[in-house]
Amino acid sequence: MKRNLGILQTIHERKPEWIHIRDDEGRIPLHYAASIGYLDIVTYLVGKCACCANLRDNYGFFPLHLASIGGHLKVVHRLLEEDCCPFPKEMLDHRGRNILHLAIQSGKFNIVKYVLQSHRKELKKMINGKNVDGNTPLHLASLYCHPRIAQELTWNTEVDITSVNNKNQTALDTCKEFPVENPSYRQRLTWIALKSAGVQYGGPSSFAVKVPLRSNESAWKKKAPNMDKYKDRINTLLLVSTLIITATFAAGFAIPGGINSSDPGKGIALLLNRAWFKLFIFCITISMYGAISVTIILIWAQLGDLSLALLALKVARPLLGVTLATLSLAFLAGVHLVITDLNWLATISLVMGVFFILVLLLLYFLLWLPSSSSISIVRYISYYPFLFLASLVDKDESSGKHKHLDSSDSSQSMETSSHKF
Repeated sequence: MKRNLGILQTIHERKPEWIHIRDDEGRIPLHYAASIGYLDIVTYLVGKCACCANLRDNYGFFPLHLASIGGHLKVVHRLLEEDCCPFPKEMLDHRGRNILHLAIQSGKFNIVKYVLQSHRKELKKMINGKNVDGNTPLHLASLYCHPRIAQELTWNTEVDITSVNNKNQTALDTCKEFPVENPSYRQRLTWIALKSAGVQYGGPSSFAVKVPLRSNESAWKKKAPNMDKYKDRINTLLLVSTLIITATFAAGFAIPGGINSSDPGKGIALLLNRAWFKLFIFCITISMYGAISVTIILIWAQLGDLSLALLALKVARPLLGVTLATLSLAFLAGVHLVITDLNWLATISLVMGVFFILVLLLLYFLLWLPSSSSISIVRYISYYPFLFLASLVDKDESSGKHKHLDSSDSSQSMETSSHKF
């Protein structure tokens, strides 16, 4: 679409009635201006006729809805502040969705944050509003798998995390639609956001628990968890621990600086009294025995018992992280020890080593956080790691491609290029 305010002004001067003309989808010019986020044209059209902001298209969308779906915050703000839409809570499409519902389904984090932070009462009333299916904004954030939005909602004290929809499902119940075997990381983060906030599963009526009959016992056995999906993980970690053992064993006898070959003190390390040498020995020892411990633990995981394998993986992973960190530190100490007389090289080596060790620790730290624990202090610690990971895996909520607004109505699907629904 062309964005030419001058041409629009000329056309309006000659044909002022065209401002109300509808196309085949029931849309007027203001709908399109709002959908593409052209603030100047929106301001012009609203100035000529404020009532245009309160006209629906064939799908029940107001211009405010289209601006919200597109993530055009300035347009949304202008339509609301110009008092064109005095009661935005009452402006619903044919499926009972307000601008917050549509923004969440489209993954527009900026619009969601704007509504949550607004002091306007009409916008505050949307926070726990339900559509025709009884889904609140929190339900939709879970259903459409937007972890950043789910976190923003759960940290807002005005959001009712206990609310249920028409199926008696809480927001956490909608996570049961995620694949059980291999959920995506986006889905994991969405579940963590809800679980850490204390969202509970709904009542017994939301999901009936079925106990298999004896005649159906074979089908039950097929669904029983097995070791197959954990074998690759165990074998990979076992290979890594074995390689660490090999490397640390060799490093333990290839002492930095060499060994004294003459009396007195024959066979003693030449740099024994250096602080960096002591750090090297300390770290290489931890790395060696840590790797041996991981290997033994993972051998226990090979016994075929699933619960034992899970426990072994749970213990082995953090221990392997400590092993890798101390191995890195041992390498840093060993290299610095032998080049310490050349100050500029030793300094550069030290800075680079410390930097990459911190990166290593950060990457390993992110494997454990964010946590699904609802303990307050753990949740606060997890806040920024969650934001970082969610920003990596979440879609570009301001300009990216998005899911259909409603899978049951393909005519309302959104296309980024044309903004048609």
